[in-house]
Amino acid sequence: MTFTDNVHALIPRQRAQSPIKPEHVDAMIALYPGGLRWRRTFPGTPDQIPHARYFARYLLADSPHRDDAELIVAELATNALQHSSSGGPHGTFVVEITRAIATITLAVYDCGWGPIPRFARRCRTNAERGRGLAIVAAIADQTGHEGNDTTGHKVWARIHTQTTLKGEDGG
Repeated sequence: MTFTDNVHALIPRQRAQSPIKPEHVDAMIALYPGGLRWRRTFPGTPDQIPHARYFARYLLADSPHRDDAELIVAELATNALQHSSSGGPHGTFVVEITRAIATITLAVYDCGWGPIPRFARRCRTNAERGRGLAIVAAIADQTGHEGNDTTGHKVWARIHTQTTLKGEDGG
């Protein structure tokens, strides 16, 4: 038996997974008022951005919005590191993902001492920076922020996962 054979013997075999039915996901989410919520704290270093992206991608693996969610988390986390004390010594940032039946809300909490996020900011066409929040605003259906310099900011973006047809909501 070769080394490669030994390694393959240690790796568990995974059976092929069938796609998760959306109605099953919705049934699980419906069990929890306000939806399912996950949070994870990351060290405030740039090498943690890919881990934050993977966190979103993993939790939303069955969602057709996972690519957008992953990009939004990366942009918000990068902003936290670049524009708040989260990117300083001993800094951290928190990624929060809330999944309700009709929405996915992605939020990043920073450590404060940074400017108020401006989603509608225009940047020069040749600018090399400053497009992150504009990208988030273009992808998300809603954006916002809460908090202050002292306690930190929660910067969030919401994606509507179900579209309501005219007349369905009783209006």
